[in-house]
Amino acid sequence: MPSPQPQAFEHYLLTRFSAAFSPDVPAQEEWLRYRLGFFVDACWSSVRSQQGADFTWLVLFDDRCSDDFRADVEALAEGTFTPVWSHERWSPWIFGQAIAELSPADTAPSWLLTTRLDSDDAIARDFMASAQREFTPTQGLFVDFPRGIQIDRSGATYRYDQLSSPFLTLVEQRRPGSPPSTVYAARHARARQWGPVREVSAPPMWVQVIHGTNLLNMTVGARVSPRVVNERFDLELVYDRDVSTRDLLRQKAVHRARLVRLWVQHPGEMTKWAEARYWRLRGTHVRPQGTTPPLTEVVKAGAARLGWRR
Repeated sequence: MPSPQPQAFEHYLLTRFSAAFSPDVPAQEEWLRYRLGFFVDACWSSVRSQQGADFTWLVLFDDRCSDDFRADVEALAEGTFTPVWSHERWSPWIFGQAIAELSPADTAPSWLLTTRLDSDDAIARDFMASAQREFTPTQGLFVDFPRGIQIDRSGATYRYDQLSSPFLTLVEQRRPGSPPSTVYAARHARARQWGPVREVSAPPMWVQVIHGTNLLNMTVGARVSPRVVNERFDLELVYDRDVSTRDLLRQKAVHRARLVRLWVQHPGEMTKWAEARYWRLRGTHVRPQGTTPPLTEVVKAGAARLGWRR
């Protein structure tokens, strides 16, 4: 019996740069320029280095910006990404409609992959190709690579395991006459409430850049050598690329003590680490869709009732 023909799919990488969460308040030029620096040094550089994968990158920008900023974006976009200019209040529909216009469902492959990437983060050279290798024609399946790296303001590197990370890929079947839902239809931390999640055991596949204005400003992973970043990522970002063994051991000891204090103050972070480690030891697997909140959320809620901060 002949083996079945592989299913065809399209793959879109989706990034929100300056989505309009407050429609009456456009982003300020200073903020846009600050974010553009991280975008170029981390996000843009890493996407340009992708190997072995065909995909289309869409980046959402608020169109109420200066002409100079728009010109700089258009120059960066050439040959790399497609800007989506809009000041509509943020909704996944914006990306869904952009995909429908670029590739109507009645002429496109029947399956669609959409991957989310924050504008100040980065992905390993083989990220997009690896996501495509995990494709199966399963409606509503999320693909997740839980292991990544954090880089803080000092340039230090930390290994970080995060279940249902902000680097998810969604598999969905195209429906003629209806724009796709896209990976942004679900909050990444609660993706299992939306569909099953395939958690793939792999080396670090992404980088979160910890800086002053992003939502996550704590380094909660284990201090590690920058060697893995040097080997797996192409970044213009400034970080400490060469650390002596003596200095690394000293920094690990200091950071472990800081983590203990952090876990006492924020017990949800300790639970998050334990959950991620437990599931990583099980190798690549699919966690079925479910409405039960993760243990971390339960612990955070209990801590809040007791008056702890997280």
